[in-house]
Amino acid sequence: MQKGEVDSINDFITLNLDIRQFAQDVVEHCDDPNILRAFYDAISTVTVLDPTCGSGAFLFAALNILEPLYEASLMRMQHLVDDLDRSGEGDSPEKYQDLRDILSKADEHPNRAYFIYKTIILNNLFGVDIMAEATEICKLRLFLKLVSQISEVDHLEPLPDIEFNIRTGNTLVGFATFEDVKQVLQTDLIKQKELPKIQERAEIVDRAFKQFRQQQTELGGEVTVEHKEELRRRLTDLENELNRYLATEYGIYPEKKPKDYKRWLDTHKPFHWFVDFYGILESGGFDVIIGNPPYVELRTITGYQKMEYSCESTGNIYALVIERCYSLVHSSGHQGFIVPVSSVSTDRYYALQQLLSSRELWYCSFDDRPSRLFDGLEHIRLTIHLIGHELSNPYFFSTRYNKWNAE
Repeated sequence: MQKGEVDSINDFITLNLDIRQFAQDVVEHCDDPNILRAFYDAISTVTVLDPTCGSGAFLFAALNILEPLYEASLMRMQHLVDDLDRSGEGDSPEKYQDLRDILSKADEHPNRAYFIYKTIILNNLFGVDIMAEATEICKLRLFLKLVSQISEVDHLEPLPDIEFNIRTGNTLVGFATFEDVKQVLQTDLIKQKELPKIQERAEIVDRAFKQFRQQQTELGGEVTVEHKEELRRRLTDLENELNRYLATEYGIYPEKKPKDYKRWLDTHKPFHWFVDFYGILESGGFDVIIGNPPYVELRTITGYQKMEYSCESTGNIYALVIERCYSLVHSSGHQGFIVPVSSVSTDRYYALQQLLSSRELWYCSFDDRPSRLFDGLEHIRLTIHLIGHELSNPYFFSTRYNKWNAE
C-alpha cells in the first residue's frame, strides 16, 4: 500500500490479501473517532441473509467474520475514551459521548463477548428454510454459541428471542415485495382497496418487531410473553390474508374448498418476505445474501407448484433461488452462492446466465477430479459466484477451470 500498488478492493483480491484482516487492522490502529463511528455503524446495521439456511453453516461463517470486527471496534472505542480521560478532558460531557453510550450498553451484559454475539445474532443475521427442524437447529446452534461465552450460571441473562430472525417457510412461494401484492390484486377493484390497509398493517408489524428487538438489546433485555404474542398475532393475521390472495393465483379458493386450501398451505408453505422482513425490504433490501441453495431438478418436485420464474427453463431449483434473491438484495448489496458449474457452462442455464451477468460478477469454477471442493459430494462440479452492484454496463471476471490434487 505504501508503494501505491493497492488502491481498491479488487487489488486485494488480485494480490490474494485478507480483506477482513485489513479492516480489523485499520480499526485497531484508528485514531480518528469519525472513521471508528462510521465503521461501527456499518457493521452493526449490515443485514446478512441466507435464503436456504438449513442448520445455519453460512450464518455461522458470517458471525465469525463480524465478531473480531465488533471486538476491535469496542476495544478501540475504549482506548480513545481512556486516552481522553487521562488527558484531563474527560469532563467534557459531549466529547465521545456516543462511544461511551455504546460501551455502557456492552457493560450491562455479562461480558463483551456475550454482548457482541448477542448483537450480531439479533441485528445482523437472518435466515429462512422450508424445513422447520433445520431452522430449530440453526437457532439452537446460535444460542449455544452465545451461552458458551458465560463462565458462571449466575451471570446468564435471558436468551434473546430470534424467532423472527430465523424463519420457516418456502423461499420461492409467497410475495417478495409490495409490488408483487399489487400485481396480484390489480385485476380486482374490490381487493385493490385493501392495498393501503395491507401496507399500513405491515408497517405496524414492523414497528412492533423493532420494538421487540430493541427491548432485547437496549431497554433492559426482557421480553414479555405478551409482547411476543401480540407481534405474532399481528404477523399471522396479515400472513393469513396474503395467503388467501396468493392461493387464488394457484386456482385454490379458500372459502369454496377449505380442505384444498389447507392442503395447499401444507405443501407450499408460503413465505411473504414483504411482511416478515418489511423494514429491511422497505429500506432497499438485504445488504448481503449468501447461500448454498439446493441442487434439485424441478421435475423431481411434486409437492408444490412454482409460478412466474424466468429461470424455470433451467430446470433446477437453485436457479430459482438466485432469481428470488435478486428481488431481496439491496441495489448496492452483494451476494455469494456456491452452485453447480452448470450455472456458467450449460446452454440450459442461459436464463440464469443472463440474470447473473446483469450485475458485477466474479466467479471461480472447480472440477471434482482429482480432488473436489467439498468432500461427500460425488460428481458435483461447483462454481462460487460473487455478485456485486447493479451497473448500467456490468462486467464479469472468471478464473480458469480449477483442477488440483488433495495434497
